[in-house]
Amino acid sequence: MKPDLKFLHSLFEVSHVEYQAYDLNNHKLLFSSGLAHKLLGYTTDEYCRFSYDFYKDLVHPDDRDKVHEAIDKILHSPKGEVVEMTIRLLKADGNYIWVYSRQMVFEKDEKGELCTIIRESEDVTNFIRMQDELREKVQQLQTISYKNSHLLRSPVSSIIGLISLVEAQGITSEHNMQIFNYLKQAIEKLDNVIHEINEIAEPNI
Repeated sequence: MKPDLKFLHSLFEVSHVEYQAYDLNNHKLLFSSGLAHKLLGYTTDEYCRFSYDFYKDLVHPDDRDKVHEAIDKILHSPKGEVVEMTIRLLKADGNYIWVYSRQMVFEKDEKGELCTIIRESEDVTNFIRMQDELREKVQQLQTISYKNSHLLRSPVSSIIGLISLVEAQGITSEHNMQIFNYLKQAIEKLDNVIHEINEIAEPNI
C-alpha cells in the first residue's frame, strides 16, 4: 500500500521524536522530519550543513568517540539490528542538550555495502537531569547514613554506657537523681531519632 504523504507529514508534526535517513557514503542527511533543527534552534539549511561528517561540529567533544563507536557498530551490523546512542548536541544558543537515538541499516548498494541508515532521536535532557538529581540525593543519603551511624552513634553509645555505669553505682542525692533522669530521657530520645534516621535512609540507598 502506498503511504499517504499527508498522513506521514501530520504524523511527524505531532511526534516528539525526530526521524531521519542518513547517507553513509556521502556523510550527509537525506531526510529529516523537521523536529531536530527546531529543537536545536537552527534553520533547515544550517542543520543540513551541520549533518556532514556525522554532525561533528554539533556533537560535544567528550561524546565524539561514542558517535564513532556507534557508526562502526552500524557498519558491521546486519539489517534490522538497532544501535543505540546517547550524546550531547550543541544548540544555536550555545547550550547542549542530551539526545537519545536508535539507528539501523535501511539500504545497501549493489555490492552489498551499507549506504543508508534510518534513525529516530529524541530530547532526553530532562530525564538525564532527573537521573543526576536522583544520584545526588542518593549520595546525600549515604553521607547522612554514614554520619548517623559512625559520627553520631558513637558518642551516644558512650553516654548510654556511662548512664548504665552510674545507675549501677547508685545516686544518693535527690537533686542529682533528677538531673540524671533528665539526661537519661534526653539520650533515649536522641537514640530513638538516630534509629529512625537509619530506617528512613537505608531503604533509599
